[in-house]
This record gives sequence, structure tokens and C-alpha cells, in this order.
Amino acid sequence: MLSRALLRMAAPRFDGINKLSAEICMEIPQGFSYCLGSAQFGPFAKIPALTSATTGKLNVMSMPRSSGATTLAKLLLRMLDAPAKIKLNGEFVEHYELETINFSIHIIDHAPLPCSVARTPGQGSTLAEYVQMGLEDMGMPLQPCLEQAQMWSKVVNLPNGVESTDWASNMSKPEALRIQLAQAIFRISLGAVRVLLIIDPLRNCNPSEMDSVRKVWMKALEPLKQRVLVLIVDQTGDAKPWAL
Repeated sequence: MLSRALLRMAAPRFDGINKLSAEICMEIPQGFSYCLGSAQFGPFAKIPALTSATTGKLNVMSMPRSSGATTLAKLLLRMLDAPAKIKLNGEFVEHYELETINFSIHIIDHAPLPCSVARTPGQGSTLAEYVQMGLEDMGMPLQPCLEQAQMWSKVVNLPNGVESTDWASNMSKPEALRIQLAQAIFRISLGAVRVLLIIDPLRNCNPSEMDSVRKVWMKALEPLKQRVLVLIVDQTGDAKPWAL
């Protein structure tokens, strides 16, 4: 049995998970700048205010490219510190245990964050291992994850299919980003994720394909928005179509 001291150490971690197990809301009470370099010369990330984002809908935040969307992701994951700036369920992010944040938040981004596709994705793991994080017997099967992201037909026609280790080299960047979406779908199926942040999902899309790719994302996210808080950082300059 755990000693009382160990139970006291564990309690805040469990309390944090419980706080994020109910309906989730996220808020940035007011816009702010975050210095990434020198206080005098910057560069500065400019994070806009966010009125309460909640589960049950697709929440969209507009940010120009190069204005700090990846910095926002790092602040949310507590990889950077900006005290009293971002709230989850009424409490500032830094009040949660780091373990709670890592379990509860999933980021889809073009930059090499922990949840992101690097140029050599998965450090040599297969596409199947990447999507299912080596936990194929614990959550949603691989094929439904890829089908929901509308990537199954592409994947089965790759050299070595789901066993491919160089799949990113055989895909466009928008397609590789949707492999991250498949991973997010799998991870959400495990039950721990409460916040899904998606940065610039339409980057590198041909203008003629932008509407169709947006519809793919919206269809894939529709069954997720009741389970997790979905926040899309739109960097096209026109976030309105996400509300349709």
C-alpha cells in the first residue's frame, strides 16, 4: 500500500486530471506578446485574445503566419512559460502538473514538436507504429483512424503500406499533416486527451484544393468535438468557412 506521504504527492496529479475530465473550456483573457529573443529586439510572438473556447464545436483562432502559433503550442504544453496568460477550465496552465498537461493536450503542427511529424518521422518507426504510438492493442484500430483522416487509400498504395518508414517522403505536406490527425484520433480513443490544437491545417494546399481539404478536416473533426476541445489556428486569413 502507498504511504500517506506518497498519496499526498500523487493527489495533485489526480486532481489535475479530474479538473480536465469534465467539459473543457480554454481562454486567453487578453492578447499578449511573448519575447523569444532579447527584450529590446525580439523576435516577439503575438498571441491574440481568445474568448471561451469549449467542447461541442470547432473553435477557430485567426493568426497570421510567423506571428507565433507554434509558440502558443509550446506555452500550452508548458515548454515555455508565460504566467497568467492561458486558462484551462478557469485555471492558468502553469497551475496544472506537467504530467497532466502532457496527457491531456495533443498538438498537430508543422514544426517538430513532440506530437509532430519531423522530416524523418517517428525516428525510424513504421507509419503504423507512429499512428498508434506502439499501442495497437489498446485503442482504436489503425484502419479506422486513417479512414477518418481520409488517408487509408493513400497509405495502402505506399511502398510497404502501413509498414513504410519513409512515408513522409512519399506524401505531400498536407497529407503528412493528416497522418498526424490519424495519430490524434487514435490518441483521443485512449481517453486521456482533452484538448486538440491544430495549427494551420491548410498550409501548403493549392488554392484550388483549399476548400476540399478544409471539408476533409471538418468531417474528421466532427465526431471528435464532443469528446475534446478542438482549437484550429487558421492562418489563411479567412477563418469564416470553418464555421459553416
